[in-house]
Amino acid sequence: MNDRELGCAGGQFMDRGRMNQNGVVQPLLTDLYQITMAYAYWKSDKTDDTAVFDLFFRNNPFHGEFTIFAGLEECLKFLDSFHYSQSDIEYLKQTLPEGIEHEFFEYLGNLTARDVTLYAIDEGTVAFPRVPIIKIEGPLIIVQLLETTLLTLVNYASLMATNAARYRMVAGKHVKLLEFGLRRAQGPDGGLSASKYSYTGGFDGTSNVLAGKLFNIPVKGTHAHAYITSFSSIGELKTRLIKHKQTGILEDLLEHAIRHRALLSHLLDVSTEESSEGELAAMVSYAIAFPDGFMALVDTYDVKSRETEQANTEPKLINDIKSENSPPKPKPKSKTSPSSNGHQNGQGIGHVNGHKTNGHQNGVALHNGSRSPKDTDIQDTNPSTTTTKTTATATGTLKTTTVSNGTAYLPKYVEKSFRSGLLNFSAVALALNDLGYHALGIRIDSGDLAYLSCLARETFEKVAERFKVPWFNKLTIVASNDINEDTILSLNEQGHKIDCFGIGTHLVTCQRQPALGCVYKLVEINGQPRIKLSQDVEKVTMPGNKNAYRLYSADGHALIDLLQKVSEPPPAVGQKVLCRHPFQESKRAYVIPSHVESLYKVYWKSGKICQQLPTLEQVREKVQISLKTLRNDHKRTLNPTPYKVAVSDNLYNFIHDLWLQNAPIGELS
Repeated sequence: MNDRELGCAGGQFMDRGRMNQNGVVQPLLTDLYQITMAYAYWKSDKTDDTAVFDLFFRNNPFHGEFTIFAGLEECLKFLDSFHYSQSDIEYLKQTLPEGIEHEFFEYLGNLTARDVTLYAIDEGTVAFPRVPIIKIEGPLIIVQLLETTLLTLVNYASLMATNAARYRMVAGKHVKLLEFGLRRAQGPDGGLSASKYSYTGGFDGTSNVLAGKLFNIPVKGTHAHAYITSFSSIGELKTRLIKHKQTGILEDLLEHAIRHRALLSHLLDVSTEESSEGELAAMVSYAIAFPDGFMALVDTYDVKSRETEQANTEPKLINDIKSENSPPKPKPKSKTSPSSNGHQNGQGIGHVNGHKTNGHQNGVALHNGSRSPKDTDIQDTNPSTTTTKTTATATGTLKTTTVSNGTAYLPKYVEKSFRSGLLNFSAVALALNDLGYHALGIRIDSGDLAYLSCLARETFEKVAERFKVPWFNKLTIVASNDINEDTILSLNEQGHKIDCFGIGTHLVTCQRQPALGCVYKLVEINGQPRIKLSQDVEKVTMPGNKNAYRLYSADGHALIDLLQKVSEPPPAVGQKVLCRHPFQESKRAYVIPSHVESLYKVYWKSGKICQQLPTLEQVREKVQISLKTLRNDHKRTLNPTPYKVAVSDNLYNFIHDLWLQNAPIGELS
């Protein structure tokens, strides 16, 4: 059994001394037709033929105008380990059609990537359609056998890094991003790749512990709702004592928390009777376990007040202020409208005088006419500053609105459940403060994230001022709950107070576009160019061995990517260059570059890696540096400007001459 098989037997990843190699990535991780083609090449006596293949993509993903190239390191690891083991050969003998000559299997058994040369742009660089991101030269049979594996290593990695980079751009520089997608990923390999390449694209950490170990990515996490619901009362607390951080004296954390909860109840206007004892017990328990890392989930329970139990009654704006413990008053039914869509983010109020509006949650509109328990009872969050206004609409009808510090009304039971969590968290955090510890913050996993984050920040500011604990102002607010790009953009518009997003499903599955679509095309054999023709011009390949250059303007922004034949001299700074669209004759322009970047480096030659491979941190930094070279209009989310890719005049004429030579001539009769 060889070293690869030993590595696979012991686990998915093995240590080759120089690099961690995924044991799944091996020559048999390919399509069957690659091996049948290899036999046909061999049978046709093409073992001495040499070829050039381009690996590129035709369209940028996610309706954007850039792609982040990733996966190069894994490709180099694959070349380094490329070898068919004896068990591989035995399996192929059983799998391939009968009649395969024995000498072919001997030939396969001796194959390595020693005679292959791999050129590539740097990993983490912004790439564009039609510009090869990897160029492979070498013996035809070997470079053909590499196709599927190289594509699978580059396609998802680049898609994932691009997706992560887009999230980073919409979130901004100061908001942290955590990848929480392992449970939703396409299998364990997809989960590990998602963690690695989301970090490459700009995320700050992952919940994936194995990814943290393998790739040295920061690992972050809190707890699930299950931990909160596993406690039902404070009587279940078996451990209540914790050592003071400075004195080492054991003190009762629960006792401190209960005392603070009573004081906070008045400050936050939340009755202790309406908060959950089980939630308090769970938070005390978790704080004892992690006193220096206490971060709690605060939206587990829907603790309703008696008024909100009338879920089927019509909504009403409460203008009279009631204390929390006063008996509920009957609610008069609306005379103007049979149904309502309540708002959780201050953008409107249900049906008013027959006019219907749409409710919003996380910035996404609810369906017209829908009803939800969250859209029933509405009350203000700060009664002392509530005002009611009546204004005339454009149609002449009267419109009534209620304002509370410019913040929307929140359905009462959502507010109460959330504020129950805030009350209990704040009490436990202050209890920890008594004993010399600082809590980290909260996580919100449901509801109107913009509103709730603002409410949480306002609460922390009140507590900081009342109890003279300035660090309370800086508590971290983490938000999760099926977040995507559009959600973050909407939350930005609503002025959220979220410090960190935990993103899972939409990130790791790339729901907006599940595949990048990289292809691997033969462009030269034995020094002769090859072209693939198609009625779909987009699928016509650019033949021949080419070099790629990025031309920059005086302000440092990338202007255009230029492909040339390898025999052409590179473009020079300050010299006029004619850049042409590869297939549209009239599209051309002169460019005078202020800086010229040669995109390709030799990364693999003569069986060795030829460049110092960057660390994951360096690739991550490279992504942000490369993105800064693009103009903002190329990077914007809505209707970005396409980045231009061109060919030299020489290459343009070469492509079209070859096209005419290979295109069949029709006959009319």
